Amino acid sequence: MLTHFQRTRRRLFQVADGCLFVIALLAAYYFRAAGAGWFGWEPLEEIQHYLLLVPVVGLLGPAVLSGQGFYEPPRPPHRLRALFAILRSCTFTVVGLILALFILRIQFARSVIIFVGGIGATLVFLRYELSYRLLSRHFAQAQLRRRAVWVGRAAENAQLRTALTRTERETLEDSGDFDPAVQPLADFVRLLHEHAVNVVILNLAGTDRAQASQVLLACADEGVEVVVRTGLSTLPTPQVAVDQFGGEAVFYYRAQSAALGHLFIKQALDYALAALLLVILAPLLLLIGLAVRLTSPGPAIYRQVRAGLNGRSFHMIKFRSMRLDAEQLQASLAHRNEMKGPVFKVTDDPRVTPFGRFLRRHSLDELPQLWNVLRGEMSLVGPRPLPIEEVKRFDQDTHRRRLSVKPGLTCLWQVSGRNDIADFADWVRLDLAYIDQWSLWLDFKILLLTIPVAVFGRGK
Repeated sequence: MLTHFQRTRRRLFQVADGCLFVIALLAAYYFRAAGAGWFGWEPLEEIQHYLLLVPVVGLLGPAVLSGQGFYEPPRPPHRLRALFAILRSCTFTVVGLILALFILRIQFARSVIIFVGGIGATLVFLRYELSYRLLSRHFAQAQLRRRAVWVGRAAENAQLRTALTRTERETLEDSGDFDPAVQPLADFVRLLHEHAVNVVILNLAGTDRAQASQVLLACADEGVEVVVRTGLSTLPTPQVAVDQFGGEAVFYYRAQSAALGHLFIKQALDYALAALLLVILAPLLLLIGLAVRLTSPGPAIYRQVRAGLNGRSFHMIKFRSMRLDAEQLQASLAHRNEMKGPVFKVTDDPRVTPFGRFLRRHSLDELPQLWNVLRGEMSLVGPRPLPIEEVKRFDQDTHRRRLSVKPGLTCLWQVSGRNDIADFADWVRLDLAYIDQWSLWLDFKILLLTIPVAVFGRGK
């Protein structure tokens, strides 16, 4: 409740940290200039060149910190946990910035970029310590606490009070109840004056529309903020916002918990890394394609219609690892299916070519899907895309929630012993755990874990 105050505080911290990263950039440039024997801020052209990075580090630093959950610390705050989040974020910022500059072919001294990470991490941690100490003082706690009057039936108000979290209780100072069904509006106004109330909690459950309107008008006259409890307690997650639709206030519900800003960073990294990997791996891709053509008749690339975001179909591409008549032979192998559920899987599939078996063991057949990532149809990390026909055979509606994010080249299932998973329900459980716990750090860990799985051929 009252999360907009927390969001405002978080935005202020993000702005402050953005400024600290800019200071870190200027300090890093000065240290490099001093080490090179320059005097003051000379040469002028050099610093003008580095000033182009000011908006980049000022925005990227706080964005990555936010992706690591740094601005939502546990209670009580944990310094070591905050420090690790800062170090991870600054590492990601430095690596991401160096990769982006390499792709764009913009020349900056890498020592300056690395210094930005180190100095920025130090400054942000000092800001965190100072903020924690100031906000922990009794005076600050008193100023931040909201004086609240509860409007509605006593039973409904009592029920809502018991549902408050520890954080919510600490941010509220209870100033009493007002029931518009049995008390005159003058009593409500008197409560506002006596307790210097700055927030009213309006409980719509059991409150007449006309009475609620009178309370809202009185709050507008007094300049007091209002929190409206609708009584809708069945929403599965708290990702709800108030918006305008048809000239009225409506609730907007997002099924995914990830912040839109973090998803934008994920998309940008997908494009950048996919483009970089396609350039770096181009010789290997050509070599594999040639080997596929030489070792079995047919094209090197195999295309299949798969279910993408929200079930929208797209053509997924991969190196062909099976015979040309593989799809026609699948029905004859149905009795050998090892996966419980709508998915078809056979360990020693006779349709796989000898070279295709090697490609599959090391996940090399999936490399062309970097093009699908570059086209925006897939992500580097996400649930593996399934054929349309298998998606149509889903026997549980909850299984379709794995389609609420873009499919990926690799996923939690890929790095969790995929050969040991024989039930599609367990596969879905891992996908939903990825969706519910998603973060940029989780993507990074899955990408790192994918490397040994592919190199040593584990899981296939």
